[in-house]
Amino acid sequence: MRRKGGRISLNARRLEGIATLILLILTACASNHVVDGIFVHEARGFKIPLLREGWQQFEMEGTDLAFRAEPGGQVAALLVSCDGEQPIPLRILARRLFFGIDAKRVITQQPISLNGSEAIHTLLEGQLRDAKVMVSSYITKNDDCTYDLIYVAPPELFQDRLPEFERFVEGWILIDKKGPESQVQ
Repeated sequence: MRRKGGRISLNARRLEGIATLILLILTACASNHVVDGIFVHEARGFKIPLLREGWQQFEMEGTDLAFRAEPGGQVAALLVSCDGEQPIPLRILARRLFFGIDAKRVITQQPISLNGSEAIHTLLEGQLRDAKVMVSSYITKNDDCTYDLIYVAPPELFQDRLPEFERFVEGWILIDKKGPESQVQ
């Protein structure tokens, strides 16, 4: 196609490539989204309510979702690892989660059911970078993903936001996976 003063040429393959890229971006964005205050991650197979009043969502390396309470600084986070089949027992996975916390003292650790999934709940206190902390964690897994829900706070502030974290945990549920990650064999 020619035009006065210049030439217009369209490369069909280039347009197909751009269309494919746009479709991949839209698909990736569509695999996690928020609906009515619920964070849905279809590719990783879960949904969970967002923490709202007094919580600020922030980016934290290694997490899928992280919140910090203002004021107070308590942190609630969800970490998801999808590395294929998870033959490791939940108690071992719980131990791995607490690497980096010194002077650990497990207050309680017990198996529970978390919305129909086998899970383990751990409550512990320890030292993290020269600060005393209390931690409440829930770990569960399906065939190919491990889900860690964690709440960390200074001991004197631990109870202040614990009920909100417990509602966060109670709202977590597995869903059928959709998207490119769920089709990997």
